Amino acid sequence: MTASHEHPVAATPAYGSDVIVDLLAELDVPYVAFNPGASFRGLHDSLVNHANGTPQPIACLHEEISVAIAHGYAKATGRQMAAAVHDVVGLQHATMAVYNAWCDRVPLLLLGATGPVDAAKRRPWIDWIHTAQVQANQVRDYTKWDDQPASLEAVPESLIRAAQVSDTAPRGPVYICFDTEIQEQPVPQGWAPPVVASFAAPRRAAPDPAAVAELAGWLVGARAPVVLADYVGREQRAVEQLVALAELAGLAVVDLERSYNKVSLNFPTQHPLNLSGDAPAVLDAADVVIGLEARDLFGALNRVAPGGRVDPRHPGTARIASIGMGPCVKSAWSADYQRLQPCDLQLLCEPGPLLTALMPAVEAAFAEQPEAVARAGERRRRLEAQGATLRASWRAEARAAGSDTPIARSFLASVLDDVTRGGPRVVANGSLDNWIHRLWSLERAEEYLGDSGGGGLGYGLGASVGAALAHRDDDHLVIDVQSDGDALFTPSALWTAARERLPLLVVMDNNRGYNNSVEHAERVALTRGRPRHRREEANVIVDPEVDFAGLSRAFGVHGEGPVREPEELRPALERAVRIVREQRVPAVVDVVTGLTPPGNV
Repeated sequence: MTASHEHPVAATPAYGSDVIVDLLAELDVPYVAFNPGASFRGLHDSLVNHANGTPQPIACLHEEISVAIAHGYAKATGRQMAAAVHDVVGLQHATMAVYNAWCDRVPLLLLGATGPVDAAKRRPWIDWIHTAQVQANQVRDYTKWDDQPASLEAVPESLIRAAQVSDTAPRGPVYICFDTEIQEQPVPQGWAPPVVASFAAPRRAAPDPAAVAELAGWLVGARAPVVLADYVGREQRAVEQLVALAELAGLAVVDLERSYNKVSLNFPTQHPLNLSGDAPAVLDAADVVIGLEARDLFGALNRVAPGGRVDPRHPGTARIASIGMGPCVKSAWSADYQRLQPCDLQLLCEPGPLLTALMPAVEAAFAEQPEAVARAGERRRRLEAQGATLRASWRAEARAAGSDTPIARSFLASVLDDVTRGGPRVVANGSLDNWIHRLWSLERAEEYLGDSGGGGLGYGLGASVGAALAHRDDDHLVIDVQSDGDALFTPSALWTAARERLPLLVVMDNNRGYNNSVEHAERVALTRGRPRHRREEANVIVDPEVDFAGLSRAFGVHGEGPVREPEELRPALERAVRIVREQRVPAVVDVVTGLTPPGNV
C-alpha cells in the first residue's frame, strides 16, 4: 500500500539520477551492484523506483564484491553491467577489484559519486572527508577512461562515451563520478537527453591484408608451427575458427596455463591438437610461433631464473608473430603489460578478425602447394598421438590419487567432473592446478571463465556470483572452485548469492593456507640454508581452522563438510549439486586438500 505522502513512479525522468538510470537502461545495462552509499542516494532512489525495473539493483556487503560481480557477469555474457561505489571510501574498497578487471580486459561501468563539489553546499565533516579533487585519481592508473560531468546536460555524453570506451578492444573498466547536486537536481522543463541509439559504436579493427598473407605463408611452409592462445576465448566464434585452422594446418595449440590465473578457455580441452600440458616440448621444436592475444608472450617463450638469467624456450631461428590489441592500452603506473618480446611480425587486431582473414589465405596457399598439405597431415597425426599419450597419463595419475589424504586435487577434479556432467555447466573460477583442463571435456568458451587477471585475492566468490546472476534464469550449473585464502577476503558475497537465489556451487579447495607463499618460503629457506620446515609459519590458516560449511550457513547458504576422506567426497558433492540444480540456490562443499608437499617446490 502506498502511503498518502508518496508519489507514483513517473514514466519520465524528474531528477538527474532518473536521467542516469534511463540512460543505463538504454545502454542495455541489466544490473547495478552496490553496497549502499549516501553520495549516490539519488541514484539508489532512481534504481529502486525505475518505471521499467531495469537495470535491477543487486545488494552487496562490500564494494570489492560489487565490482567483482560485474567482472564475472561480463565474462559470462560478454555484456557490461555496472557497479556503484560510495565517494572516496567506497572507491578505496573497490580498487583491488577494479585492478583485476583492468588486467583481465573486461568491460565494466564503475559509477561513483562525490560532493557536493561546491564547498558552500557541503555538510560539516562528512561531506568534506568524502570529497576529493579528483576522485578518479584513485583508479586513473588502471581504468581506460574517467569523467566527472559538471552538469546534467553533460551526463548523457559522458555515459555513452564510457560505455563505448569500455566495450572497445582492448576492453576495460571506466569510472564516471556524479556530483550529488546533479543527481538530486530537478530535470529542467522541456529538456530531454539524446537518444543513445543515435551514437554508433566503433567497429572492430581489421588486420592488414599484406600481413595476413605473410603469416599464411609462414604457416604453410612451417615444419613445426605452434599457436599460443590467451584471450581467444572471449569470443566463441574465434575458438571455432582456431580449431578449424589448427586442423587444416596441423598446428600444435597451447592454451596458455599458469598454476592459477588462466584467463579464458581458448581451445577445447580434449581436442587432439591441444598440447597445453606439453608446451616446453612443442616450443623446443617450433619454427613458427603465433601469439594470439598473449598477455605475456615473453614469459611463454622464455624461462626466467630467479637471478634474472633468461633461457629461450624456442630455437633462435623460430619466426614469431604477435597478434593483439595490447599495445593500445598501457599504464605508466602498472607494469601489467609485461616484458617486451622480440617479434618478426606484429598485428594490431583482435584474434577473431585475424582468424577470419587468415583461414581463407591459408586454404589458398595450401591449394598451390600439395606437398605442404601432406606435411601438415603427417604433423597432425604425430601431434594427436603426443596429445593422446599425455591425456592418458593424466587420467592414470588422477586414478592413482583416489585414496590420498588430504584429498588430491586431481581426484577432486575427476569426481567433480562426474557429478556435474549431467547438464550444462560453467566453471566460473578456479582450475585445481589445471586438473580441470586436463580431465574435463570443455568445448565452448562460456564453459570456463578464467581467473581474476590481476592476481588479486577476493575475486572468486564475487565473480562467481556475477556468473551465476547471468545464468539465474536458465538451467546452467555455475561452479566456483574456490581457494580458501581468496574466499576469506570476501566471504559476504555468499549473502548476495543467497539473497538473489543464484544457482552457484562453491567447492572449497581448502588447503588451509596460502600455498603460493608456502612455496616461496621454502625456496627462500633452501637458498639461504635455513630450516625448510618453517615454511608454513605465518602462511597457514589453522589453529583455528575455518569452518566454511558453518560460515556458509551463517549467510543462508547450504553447507557441506569439511570433507576430509576420499570416500566422503562424492556423496557430499552429489547432495550439493542436487540442491543447486533442483532448487536453483547456492551450496558450498568444503573439501580439505593439501599444500605442496615439502621438497616438491
